Amino acid sequence: MIVLNPLFSKLDGKMPLGQEERAALAGLIQSKARRLPARQDLYVEGDAISPIRIILDGWACRYEQFADGRRQIVELFLPGDIMGQDCQFVERQDHSACSISALSYALVPRSELDAVARQFPAIGQALLWDASVAAAIHRQWIRSLGRLSATQRIAHLFCELLYRSARAGLARGTTFDMPMGQRDLGDARGLSTVQVNRTVQLLRSAGLLEWRRRIVEISDLPRLTRIAMFRPNYLELAPDSELLMSRSDTGPEIAARTGPEDRDLPLFR
Repeated sequence: MIVLNPLFSKLDGKMPLGQEERAALAGLIQSKARRLPARQDLYVEGDAISPIRIILDGWACRYEQFADGRRQIVELFLPGDIMGQDCQFVERQDHSACSISALSYALVPRSELDAVARQFPAIGQALLWDASVAAAIHRQWIRSLGRLSATQRIAHLFCELLYRSARAGLARGTTFDMPMGQRDLGDARGLSTVQVNRTVQLLRSAGLLEWRRRIVEISDLPRLTRIAMFRPNYLELAPDSELLMSRSDTGPEIAARTGPEDRDLPLFR
C-alpha cells in the first residue's frame, strides 16, 4: 500500500484532512506509483503536459538547461510535494524536471484529482494551499538570488530545506537527509562549485553545520538563520512547530539583530 505520510504531515500543520479525505487521496493513488533512478529526466522542455506527480520518496527538481551546458535549478521537490499543479492551462512544458535521488511518485491524471477535490472540498482547499506555498517559495528564491551574498544564499537554502523536511516529518531535530551534491547546490543558487565548496567550508569552520554522506546537521540554527536573514513564515508551518517554538530566530527584525560576532566572520566577504 502506498503511504502518503509526508504529504499528510505537511498538510496537518495548516490544512489537516479528516480520515475520509485521507482515504480518498490514498485510494486515488493506488496502482499509480512509479519509480525512477537517480539523475533521470521526468520530462524535458517541449514535452506535452503530463499528469500531476505526488512525490512519495526521494527528491526531484525542475531546471532550465542552457545551450552552453549550464543549468539553473528553479524548484526542488521533497517527499510530500506536488509537481504540476501550476501547468494546468498550458500545452507544453517550458522547463525540464529530473530526479535527484532515486524517486518514487504517484502519477495522477488531473481529471481524477479534480474530481476528488470537487467531492471533498477540504482536499481542494489543501491543494490550493500547497500551490500558494510553492509560489511563496519561488518568491523567496528570487529574493535570495537577487540580493543575498553567496554565503547567505547557501545558508538560506539549508534553513529552508531543514524546515521543509521537518514539515513533512522527515527531520530529526535539526538534522535532515539531503541527496544533493555541491553542483546541485550551485545550480540552485547560481554559484560555481568552487564557490559552493568554499562557502560550505566556511559554514562548517564557523560551527554552523556539518554535511557528511547526504546528511546535514545544523549545529547553530539561530545563528544560521540570522546570517541567512531567513524567516520561515513563507513556509506556513504549524504555530506549535518545534523549530518555530524553540530552535530559531524568526522575527521580522532578524537582520537588525545580526550581531558583531556574525558580521566579523569571513562569511560576508
